[in-house]
Amino acid sequence: MVILNEIIKNRVGRTPLIRARKLEKEVGIKNIYFKLEGNNPSGHIEDRLAYLLIRDAIARGKKTICMGTYGTIGGSLSYLSKYFDIKCVFYVPNKKRISRKLLVEGKNVKIIEYGRTYNDCVKESRHVSQKNNWYNANFGLANSVTNMYAVSYVAKELHDQLEKNIDSVFCQTFNGSSISGLHLGFKELWVNEEIESLPRIWAVTTENGNAILESYKQQRKEILTLDPKTIKRTRYSRHMVNANCQNGQEALNAIYDSYGSAIGVSDEELVTHTKHIKTIEKLELTFSNAFPLAGFMKAVEEGHIANGNHVIILDDGKSRLDITVLKKNDLQISYAEFMKRLDEWLMDFTDPVEEISEAVENAFEHGYVIGAFDHKMLIGIAVLSRTRFEAFFPKYHLSYIATKKGVKGRGIATQLLQKAIEVSNGDLSLHVETDNKRAIKLYEKMGLRKKYYRMLYAGK
Repeated sequence: MVILNEIIKNRVGRTPLIRARKLEKEVGIKNIYFKLEGNNPSGHIEDRLAYLLIRDAIARGKKTICMGTYGTIGGSLSYLSKYFDIKCVFYVPNKKRISRKLLVEGKNVKIIEYGRTYNDCVKESRHVSQKNNWYNANFGLANSVTNMYAVSYVAKELHDQLEKNIDSVFCQTFNGSSISGLHLGFKELWVNEEIESLPRIWAVTTENGNAILESYKQQRKEILTLDPKTIKRTRYSRHMVNANCQNGQEALNAIYDSYGSAIGVSDEELVTHTKHIKTIEKLELTFSNAFPLAGFMKAVEEGHIANGNHVIILDDGKSRLDITVLKKNDLQISYAEFMKRLDEWLMDFTDPVEEISEAVENAFEHGYVIGAFDHKMLIGIAVLSRTRFEAFFPKYHLSYIATKKGVKGRGIATQLLQKAIEVSNGDLSLHVETDNKRAIKLYEKMGLRKKYYRMLYAGK
């Protein structure tokens, strides 16, 4: 049986890439995609870094992770640490201004108010970590490299998911680690001759108060340090303001090397564009993580974007889908209609009606039938049947997974599979046709591995 921390490991990353077709039609530009990092376990891109920090702490024999935080990375560490028997101690300037609701005190988390600024908290948490022999998770040389590698996997996933050349990538920018991490990932792909050229990397942040943006605007080759006293923080910009970016130089180098750009967004631009796009594309994300959306729209309005393949990374964005376990009595359509839809959506990979019916009946009675709903409309189905084994063979078998025609590219199959892994505690198997390369790639990204060939007797 797969243990719980292995399930969490397989759910970190591997986030869906969806096509923004309605936005494409509106702005008249083809091939716009959203990378939805909100599909990570705690709902944020920082899960990627949090998982690596936890791994590193365990490898070094540390049982407590300590850092200063506003709450973004702290929320991810708080969520993931409980699956790995790790405790967390977080220093914050003000508990009322913690950015993520996930960061709350509990059995494995302690929050300490200290000083007036984030830098005060970092300084004190470093001192306490050294004194108590705790794992120091604050940004520094070693952890900055870890952060870059965490985000570099996003570049590799984008390459695998899109399977064609990417022209531009829009990414949120605070201290530069995301930009430098993306660049690292794409550069490795280029060195290995998997891509012909680097995508243009767009660093998007608040229009005032970020050292990376100001350095780029002045065409500096070396990162500036701003005067914090001259920076005005607002409700939306306060988590993007950074007078002394830790990875600023690496980010600036990445922008120039990729022929990219840095772009600033006002609060008004952020709110206006985000509200509109969230509505037309049915997205869920917070305003504080929507800067790349507004940055993309600003670049379009200024005439910098043409037809191509453009990716917008949304740190906590996810598709507005309801993924839920269904009971037979809960179906809002007739059982016959449910079976008809499943058969039609399976298309070339369907089975005889008797076989589908047997698997579905088993799943309703002993396993799980999972539905994906968009505004209460069924658009995806997963059938998780119960086997007769407890140890010899996985307890559950994913008999079928299918989505409605015309809704491809929204990460529905990925979310159905994530739910199947969750409800089965990872104790599941599946069959896939050897020539169904698309499905095989999805399953491998979700942590499944080929173990043996299943051979069916067909006669001499």
